Amino acid sequence: MSLITLYLPKMGESVMEAVVLHWCVSEGEAVVEGAPLLEVATDKVDAEIPAAYTGKIQKLLVKSGEVVAIGAPIALLEVENRAVLSGADGVSFVGLKPTVAAPTSPDHLGAIPSPLPDFAKIKLTPLAKHIAQEHAIPPDELERLAAYARDNRVTKEVLLAYLSKRVPTQVSERHLFSETVAPLAGDEVVKMDRVRKLIADRMVASKKIAPHVTSFIRADVTALVAWRNQYKLSFEAKYGAKLTYNPIFMAVIARVLQRFPILNAVVVGDQIIQRKHINIGFAVALSDGNVLVPVVQQVEQLGLATLACQIDALIHQARSGTITPDALSGASYTVSNIGCFDNLMGTPIIVQPQVAILALGLIEKRPAVVYVHGKETIAIRDELFLSHTYDHRIIDGAIGGGFLKYLAKELASFVDNIAQYPFT
Repeated sequence: MSLITLYLPKMGESVMEAVVLHWCVSEGEAVVEGAPLLEVATDKVDAEIPAAYTGKIQKLLVKSGEVVAIGAPIALLEVENRAVLSGADGVSFVGLKPTVAAPTSPDHLGAIPSPLPDFAKIKLTPLAKHIAQEHAIPPDELERLAAYARDNRVTKEVLLAYLSKRVPTQVSERHLFSETVAPLAGDEVVKMDRVRKLIADRMVASKKIAPHVTSFIRADVTALVAWRNQYKLSFEAKYGAKLTYNPIFMAVIARVLQRFPILNAVVVGDQIIQRKHINIGFAVALSDGNVLVPVVQQVEQLGLATLACQIDALIHQARSGTITPDALSGASYTVSNIGCFDNLMGTPIIVQPQVAILALGLIEKRPAVVYVHGKETIAIRDELFLSHTYDHRIIDGAIGGGFLKYLAKELASFVDNIAQYPFT
């Protein structure tokens, strides 16, 4: 028999830490390879970690509720000697090394001297970001912490040590209201769950980081609606996916983003990173009232049928709780279909560090002025409002509004240009 160490495996791009929600086994219990070992939560999604080997749990090294770095040891497992001879590369979590640098000693964090040493950029772990937002730590303080942290990485431990000696300059609104507002008789008090807290923190942070500007335009989609109604049954029969408006809009948006590449970008510090591929996130409402944003990768290379299948699969995964962290990562632009709630228009909040987000309103019939043989006349048209919110630090009206104008024209001429939108 051999005693091996199990490590917390990698769980997607940018996921550096996880919270242990629940152990599915106890010390002394036998486990079978592939069976649930523990459940963890990251800032992207909850995940179930399977056992990498068959054996007996000798010791659990972390407790429920504890924050664990990716690659950190989590349990000791007793296995037969032959069980470890052919470890499954890329699947097993035996032999992984911790990927989070050890925290800086907290002893010198109380007073940070100036001027600061040079450093490449601030690196915040997901939980450190949450703490920084919770305590409203300004960027200059985070820069000073990063200057003295290993590899410029500010971890939860570094921040907590710093906060224990920091003199607060202001009281956060959350703490202020929680102390001064009390429920009245008959009120129901509902505590935010973990996902809602993360959403709240990200939305507040985005409004603090980026000056939001929203432009609106009305798009005529009469021909597009008629085309979809004509082909939706044959499309589903041939490709096995429903022809909703989502793949159509996503394909058109990707085409227009190629003409406005600055909108397909992220901002990191004072750097603007224009993404090579167009990876579009789309908001999916869940039954518990929360929202997840799955990402369709490289939309500019996909046909309508492939888009439809991928979107359907991601929606199912999000609502069934089977979506992976990777499927929620890497978006360069985001779309929110508020029309499914019969909303006409909105002012969506940018998903950081992206620079823009588009809301699609309800498609409905409206009277409009149209030109027939050069003469004005009133006709019934299928229209929707497009709401485009962009980061005014780097996007001005000429780009943010120009994109919207061009998008409306592309939607209106979709049927005329259908040859430019392949099906597969």
